[in-house]
Amino acid sequence: MLRFPKGFRVPKAYRHPHFLLLPASPSQAVVEFVAMLREREQLHQLFRPDDLWPSNSFSLSQHEDDLAWQRSEFLAKRSFAYGLWSPDREPEFWGGVYLYPSVLPEVEVELFFWKQAEAPITDAELEAELRAWLGKVWRWSEPRLPGRDVPWMEWPGVTYPW
Repeated sequence: MLRFPKGFRVPKAYRHPHFLLLPASPSQAVVEFVAMLREREQLHQLFRPDDLWPSNSFSLSQHEDDLAWQRSEFLAKRSFAYGLWSPDREPEFWGGVYLYPSVLPEVEVELFFWKQAEAPITDAELEAELRAWLGKVWRWSEPRLPGRDVPWMEWPGVTYPW
């Protein structure tokens, strides 16, 4: 279960000079689905090694269901999915950012993210900015990034139980 500071309000957006985070929404289903299909290989390593999500048969309808579930989780403050967008006046979809509770008591939050290859920000830059945001705004000073800061072979927990 995620822990929050007293009186904490979940950020409805995060505007950074290099990107924009907005809560995942069914309205982004088509643009995100297209991006996911392009980045399928990357996504097969996102939540666990050799994950089959999204499969070759993954449909837009299934994705819309996933986004509806993510929205309900967000509103219930159980987990948080954000779309990663360009900071432009008319934003372009770049990827996703996910904050999940951990089954490990010593882990504050598990952070996962992916981005399209053409997004003009590196993984290292995005990770650093997300870590800073989680520390400053969410008060989570030590998010864990399974598969990134801890290799999957060494990760002692399981990812968020779908």
